[in-house]
Amino acid sequence: MKKAIIVFQKFPTPGKVKTRLAATIGNEKAVYIYSYLLNYTHKLISSITADVLIFHEGPIETEQYPKDNYSFFPQTGKDLGEKMSRAFDQAFEQGYDHVIIIGTDCLELRIRHIEEAFAVLKNNDLVLGPAEDGGYYLIGLNKNDGQLFKNIAWSSDAVFANTIAIATEKQLKVHLLECLNDIDEYSDLCDHLKALVSKIDSK
Repeated sequence: MKKAIIVFQKFPTPGKVKTRLAATIGNEKAVYIYSYLLNYTHKLISSITADVLIFHEGPIETEQYPKDNYSFFPQTGKDLGEKMSRAFDQAFEQGYDHVIIIGTDCLELRIRHIEEAFAVLKNNDLVLGPAEDGGYYLIGLNKNDGQLFKNIAWSSDAVFANTIAIATEKQLKVHLLECLNDIDEYSDLCDHLKALVSKIDSK
């Protein structure tokens, strides 16, 4: 079975990433945190046997990534839902059997969560990793269903509930992963990340 991990990411431009976090700690520190999480995410998935498809917003320095199993695509679509739906379409058109999408906001994400997601897709239509803020940090499918990405209140605490409601209506077999914390605001930062921010202040 061909597996693909789609990573949704942005170029770390001040004022374009972690804007809610930046409202508290400023753009420079928010970009630092975003870059830290981005590096963490790619280091994590480097030990998983799957191709990595980066769907990026803004420029990307492809030479910084492995050459053998990485591919790069610009994000296209009017909103996050359309962007994710199109990304799934592109992955399945390339012949992948199991595809998951992750972002770069979850420092609690571990290899076991991704491996579990791929494993359960053998017997489920949809796998979701719920986030504590009401969204999700991972979504996985065996085939795309565009309805899962329509009429969703993106960037709200209703994203996960909206998605589950659609899946229930469509009678999809759903597996839920462990609920984890996404980092969007200062209150989401763990002690380690707060310490990193403090080090920037002391320089």
